[in-house]
Amino acid sequence: MNTKHLLSLSEGYDLVGRYNTNYDIVEIADISKGVKSPEWQEYNPSHPFKDKALTLLCDNLYDRVLLNQLGV
Repeated sequence: MNTKHLLSLSEGYDLVGRYNTNYDIVEIADISKGVKSPEWQEYNPSHPFKDKALTLLCDNLYDRVLLNQLGV
């Protein structure tokens, strides 16, 4: 089961995040124009991207998804 989706639309990236309660993980997908079916990827901040802007966006979205899951 997945939680409510949270969006991050910034720095040229259109991302959506959710919490997967079956596996207790945060998943993030790219929903940029032209993406018909987003591919959900597990995100872990301990494995940053080479692109610093993308890493910051994903880290922020990761935190927001976890806080949403905790009801904060």
